[in-house]
Amino acid sequence: MRAVLARPAATPAIAPERRPVDGAIGWFVSVGVVNILSTISRTAITTTSTVALLAALAAFCLILLARRRSPSLAWLGAIWGSFAAASLPIAQAAMADPGRVGVAGWLAWAGPASVGAVVTLWIAVGYATRPGRRLDPIARPIAIGLFAWFLVAIVTTIVAVAAGERADPAFTWVDVASAPIWAFSPFVVGIAALGVAADVRAGVRRARARLEAEATAGPTTDRGWALAAATLRELLPGQAVAEGARVAAERERLAGDLHATVLPSLRRAIAEAEAGGDPERVLGHLRTADLELERLMADRWPVVLDSFGLVGALEDLAERLEATGSPPITLEIEAADGRSPAPVERAAWRFAQVVLDNAIRHGEASSIAVTLAVDRIRTRVVVADDGVGFDQTAPTRTGARGLADATRRAADVGAVVRVGRGPERGTIAAFDWSSTTSG
Repeated sequence: MRAVLARPAATPAIAPERRPVDGAIGWFVSVGVVNILSTISRTAITTTSTVALLAALAAFCLILLARRRSPSLAWLGAIWGSFAAASLPIAQAAMADPGRVGVAGWLAWAGPASVGAVVTLWIAVGYATRPGRRLDPIARPIAIGLFAWFLVAIVTTIVAVAAGERADPAFTWVDVASAPIWAFSPFVVGIAALGVAADVRAGVRRARARLEAEATAGPTTDRGWALAAATLRELLPGQAVAEGARVAAERERLAGDLHATVLPSLRRAIAEAEAGGDPERVLGHLRTADLELERLMADRWPVVLDSFGLVGALEDLAERLEATGSPPITLEIEAADGRSPAPVERAAWRFAQVVLDNAIRHGEASSIAVTLAVDRIRTRVVVADDGVGFDQTAPTRTGARGLADATRRAADVGAVVRVGRGPERGTIAAFDWSSTTSG
């Protein structure tokens, strides 16, 4: 996105937004491939599980499908795939007897098994402790505590085997320290469950906010079913904005407004130009059409925004942009607990619309990431692209008004817009609103 669109007087530094799920996917792919290759390329002690191999491959396919549309599902795919890949050397290490194959032979299996298990748990910890999407205050201490205990168990087991320790019928501290080795699966499931619970809680809150916005009424049982169905739509990728009939109806109304107010002025301008009329008259008709368009833009907002809030509107916007050939747009929801005031939602949506358009048309970006955190007292939208970057030395293009208009709308509701360069390349643009600072 180039500065020819708009350039603020000062551009404060903006901290780059990270995509933790991409790191989790990277760890799964790199360590999972190593574990699979190291297992199938060596003489196995026990039969190699074909099911585990297929599960790891299926997880990789799931990640490819879900990474942009449903980061939470991609997280679960990375955990599942890493667990499946790690189970291959784990099964071999469990069957290896240090007394028969030697400590070095046992470590040849135990080493990859330990790395795979640690990476799997680390991915699960990342999922359970995501900023803005975790069960506070219990998720972080439980997840990190279990992970630390598992590290102690691995070190204790390796040291004990290397020192020649064998099974001891007495219950000692070694048994306590190494207990997670035999409880690896419950540890993974337990930590991942913290992340799933946080996702479900966030989905319930968003669903309840949408139902309240729609003023859904009825018996308690009906409200319960409505909340369950709305929560399911929130958790399934793309389902939260699947109200196509309502969107289509709104577009029909917009088409009618354009036909009644804008097209007549445009047609008069075309007729005047074709007849060789006065250029001033042609310009007058065009100015009238321009004013009518400005009025429509100011007065009309997407039905998805009004009905489903900012999260649904940005999902819908990203899908429509990608359908028309834009670069991949990922949407990361850090928090979604309720809805901000309607004017704030509209200002944030306009900001996202303008910045995404700039990144696509002027920024030469190959990928765009949108991060959103919204509740009743705060709204933050960050759009980061990997394009040519924000050129503060470029002259402002005559007539450029998109970002300037979005900045003005943000200021009207007490929000702040900041635009700057990314850490390496590209542009990062942020919209920040808080009820404590907006008065």
